[in-house]
Amino acid sequence: MLLIKALPFAVVLLVTLVEGTPAQGTGATVKSARILGELQRHLVQPAIPQDFVPRNPNIVGYRFRTKIDHFNPQNRDTFEFSYFSNDEFYRPGGPIFIFVGGNFALTTYYIEHGLLYDTAARDGAWLFTNEHRYYGTSTPVQDYSTENLRFLKSEQALMDLIEWIDHLRTNIVRDPNAKIILMGTGYAGALATWARQRFPNIIDGAWGAGATVLASFDFQEHAGDIGQIIRRFGGSECYNLIWVAFRTAQYLIDAGRDETVTTLLNTCQPIEQGNLLDIETLFFHLKLAIQEAMLSVQTTDKIRDVCAKMVNSTEETALEDLAGWLNVYYANLGCNPFDFDSNMEAGQVLQPGAPENAVLGLRQTQYQACTEFGWFRTTDLDEQPFGDRVSMHFFLEACRALFGEWVTDAVIYDGVRLTNLHYGGQDPRSTNVLFTNGQLDPNRLVSITSYINPLSYAYVVPDEFLYREIYSISEEDSTELTAIKQSIQTYIGLWQGEGFAPAQTRVEASTEI
Repeated sequence: MLLIKALPFAVVLLVTLVEGTPAQGTGATVKSARILGELQRHLVQPAIPQDFVPRNPNIVGYRFRTKIDHFNPQNRDTFEFSYFSNDEFYRPGGPIFIFVGGNFALTTYYIEHGLLYDTAARDGAWLFTNEHRYYGTSTPVQDYSTENLRFLKSEQALMDLIEWIDHLRTNIVRDPNAKIILMGTGYAGALATWARQRFPNIIDGAWGAGATVLASFDFQEHAGDIGQIIRRFGGSECYNLIWVAFRTAQYLIDAGRDETVTTLLNTCQPIEQGNLLDIETLFFHLKLAIQEAMLSVQTTDKIRDVCAKMVNSTEETALEDLAGWLNVYYANLGCNPFDFDSNMEAGQVLQPGAPENAVLGLRQTQYQACTEFGWFRTTDLDEQPFGDRVSMHFFLEACRALFGEWVTDAVIYDGVRLTNLHYGGQDPRSTNVLFTNGQLDPNRLVSITSYINPLSYAYVVPDEFLYREIYSISEEDSTELTAIKQSIQTYIGLWQGEGFAPAQTRVEASTEI
C-alpha cells in the first residue's frame, strides 16, 4: 500500500465542466466535452461544494493492488487503485461504511460530510471510499485505446470492490466479522446494490441513491419527463414555444432553408440539409442547452426563470425566441460548435492522465454506455417538445466515432440485454437494499421506485431533484425528506442487526411529474 495525497478539486472540476454553463470555458476541449458529458450524464456524481478542502486529520490515502482481469486465470497482470480511509468514529467491533466509487475521480467529501458520515458517527463505523478502475489515477493500462478498454466492465469493478473489502477487513480494520454497508450514487449506487445481490455473504446492506440499475437501449422516456417538468413548472406556454421552435427548425432544414437556421442559431459550421449527423448534433445541443439551463441549479425557480425569458421575448416567431435566448446563453462563444466531428474530439483522447479522462472521464463513461448500459436519450417519444431528430443513429455513430466500426446496434443492444439479464434490471430480487430517487430526477425511470423485500424498500423524495437525501438532516429539509433520511438511517442500523423496520406508514411520492 502506498500513501497518497488527497486531490480535493478533481471532482469539483468534473462537475463544473460537465454540469456547468458554457461560460466556464471556450476551448475545443470544453466545447466537445459538453456533449460527451451529456451522453454519460447518468453516471455523474452529485455536486461537491466548490470551496470544499479536505481538513480531516483522520483521513489517509492508500493504493490497493488487484488483478486487471479477474476472470482469466492465465492473466496475472495487476494494477493499483486509490482509496481513502477515515477512522474518526471507529469503535472496535464497529461496521465498515463504504462510499462506492463510480465514474469520477476520487474524493473524500462523502466520508467527511453527509448522511452516511453522520450515521458512521452514530454507529462507530470506519469510513472508506474507493476509486473505480479506469477513473482518476486508477488506470490499469498504458492508454485508453479501444483494445485497452476491454477490462472496463461493471463485473470487473465488482470484483475489485469485493477483493478490496476482504483486504480492509483483514489488514486495515483487522476484524474479519465487521459488518459491511455500501452506499453509492447513480452508476455507483447500482454497483453497491449489485454487490449486495452477488455477494450477500460479504455485503450486509447497500443503499443506492439514484441507482441506475436498468440498462436502456433507447431511453426516450427521459425527454418526455423533462418535457413534463417544463410544463409543470414553466407552464404550457413555455412547453409549446419549445415544441414549435424545434419543429420550425426541422421544417426549415427540410425545405432547404438551412442557411436561415445557421444564421439564427449562430452555428460555427453551416447546417447542410444532407448532413444527418450534424443536424442530429444540432438538435441534441439545443435540447442539452435547455436542460442544462433549467436543471443544473436544481431549483424549480430556475425553470420558471428560463421559461420567462423565452416566453417574454419580443421576437416574431418561436424559433427566433429560442435563438435569441440561446445566443445570450452562449454569449461568450463567437459561434456555436454544433457539428458532430468537433463534438467527438474530447472523447478521442487516449492518454489516461489527460483532463478529459483523469478528471472528466469522458472516453471511459462513453465506452461503458456503448458496451453495457446504453441510456441513450433520444427524442423518439411523441409526447415531448424537442422534435424528432435525435435518434439512435446519432448515438450509434458517436460510439463508432470513438471506438470503431465494430460497434453496431446489435453490439449495443446485446450489451444492454446482458446487463439486465445479469443483474435483474428493476427486479433484482435482493434483500437488505434501499433505493432512493428524487421525484424530479428523470433517471428515476431507470432506477427502482417501488420495491419491497426483506429489510428493503424504495423511496421517492417528493418535489426534489438529484440526491437531496444523501446530505445531512437539515432544518431546510421538508418533513417528507427528513422522514426519508431518518428511515435510511434506521435501515442501516437494521442491516447491522439493530432495532426494527420503520413502520409501514412511510412517506410516499408519486413517480409521476
